[in-house]
Amino acid sequence: MAYIGKSPTGTGVRQRYYFTATGGETSLSGADDNSNTLAFSDGNYVDVSLNGIALVAGTDYNTSTANTIASLSALSASDIVEIVVYDIFTVADTVSAKDGGTFSGNVTVNGTMTATSFSGDGSALTGISSNAGAEYFEVDLTTDMTGLTDVTSTVVDFGGSGTVVYDTASNFDSANDAYLLDSSNGVYLISFNCGLRSTTLGNTTADIIAGMAGIEIATDGSTFSGYKVSSESLRNSDQDQGQSMIATGSFIYKATTATTKIRLTAICEMSGSDTWAIESTGAGMFQTSVTSNLNTAKVTWMSVMRIA
Repeated sequence: MAYIGKSPTGTGVRQRYYFTATGGETSLSGADDNSNTLAFSDGNYVDVSLNGIALVAGTDYNTSTANTIASLSALSASDIVEIVVYDIFTVADTVSAKDGGTFSGNVTVNGTMTATSFSGDGSALTGISSNAGAEYFEVDLTTDMTGLTDVTSTVVDFGGSGTVVYDTASNFDSANDAYLLDSSNGVYLISFNCGLRSTTLGNTTADIIAGMAGIEIATDGSTFSGYKVSSESLRNSDQDQGQSMIATGSFIYKATTATTKIRLTAICEMSGSDTWAIESTGAGMFQTSVTSNLNTAKVTWMSVMRIA
């Protein structure tokens, strides 16, 4: 039976055994009067009494033999020997409520679990409506797109002239230079940068009058419409023209369909119907050659990150 009290460690358990002598016994073991089999794991936790009088361990008896009270003086018929065995058990393989610990296997919670924080990327979590950070995409333009026609809208050729840096959901549609959002109910941070310049730098008759770049979105997966744009006009009646410009932007987008795609598109108006270019690195944004650590930095890119 269990009891409440002090024990070395764990929880205490006490078992009583009663043996009625037939006469002459010097040891007791096996089944008692109530058919309970005498068993103990440590003789230090055994008390023995004869007809209500406590016996002295090591003098009146010993427990050197497993599960046996031995070296008794020969018992008389009808003597009653009471043996009390104390044992302990410790609940093994547990995680402390106070100090914490590590679960190595699966854990199932049928109720509500409350926590102040979670660690890890959450990529294996299921059954939750928001999985922020589990989806991230970035693509860089790595080859210049030159000789583009004046006042002609041009999709940035990330599929043919770009390099995917990250694509955690593997949703890049290279044939359409577009990224397919992984979640139809996710909230996304979309950012872009686009370097525009005259194809012929240093030619004073081949300048940018105005330039524009922005994100187009197709909620049916194929019909794209302008959504967010960055633009600049570099000339009016009393200003000179320019030969390069940067269009950049960042915004939050809430997906509403399972086939939402996004892409980056640009357009330039040139003086004298000259051609224009979408530049891949910082070096091409200068009219003359310069030495800089930024020469190889990517200047045209698009990134998508799910935030909710």
